[in-house]
Amino acid sequence: MAGLTLAGRARGPTAMNKTLVWDIPNRIFHWGFAGSITAAIAVGFLVDDEQPLFQLHMLFGMVALFLLIIRLAMGILGSRYSRFSSYPVHPRKVLDYLRRSILSKTELYAGNNPGSASAALLMFLIIPYLYVSGTGFGGETIAELHGFFAWVLLAVVVVHLSGLIWHTIRHRENSALAMVTGKKTGRQEDSISSASPLWGVIILLVSVLWIAALFAGHNTSASTVKLPLIDVTVQLGENESDGGDEERDHDDDD
Repeated sequence: MAGLTLAGRARGPTAMNKTLVWDIPNRIFHWGFAGSITAAIAVGFLVDDEQPLFQLHMLFGMVALFLLIIRLAMGILGSRYSRFSSYPVHPRKVLDYLRRSILSKTELYAGNNPGSASAALLMFLIIPYLYVSGTGFGGETIAELHGFFAWVLLAVVVVHLSGLIWHTIRHRENSALAMVTGKKTGRQEDSISSASPLWGVIILLVSVLWIAALFAGHNTSASTVKLPLIDVTVQLGENESDGGDEERDHDDDD
């Protein structure tokens, strides 16, 4: 691996080892978020919005939003590379990374590289908008752009996956596998101190219980779902109307 660089500094082959960079909470979030987004996109684009199955599109979107809320806490209080402060997303750095990825091998980053960090932030920003616009809480004007931003999200996902494949081919480092094992090629001093298994178990249990409660509160015939913990009923599908708003208000009054 001589000649590769890590965070901008040249390192010899003896300095490059498999080091722990992704803790268990980060890995749980990654696969849960990826799975919920994939399911929401698949149902949204493949199922007619008048079919009962389309309601799963919004349910999976809600799962993605719930996991994102957990991820926001991790971005502030989490491990070294979970924190948003570690994201190398300065525009100049991102553009330079994209240029290098096409023309030559890019430098290796212990955590997120500028490409993956930018893709993650874009997804984190788009998901809340899709929830607000999809549930009708943001009004008709915002709702009209729901489909457009769904396509934007799909484009970000495709570009992100393409970047991962390209990175794997160029650097012979399986990025997807790193999100399973938690380990990447790097220097020992760049590794995190713990995989945080206890926090991983807590986050997994909370997520499973919340998601189970969400689906348990889903009423297919009424096209509604009661959100766990906050006891708010949301109308599903494309028929958000004044009646749906009245239903939410009625539930809140109860």
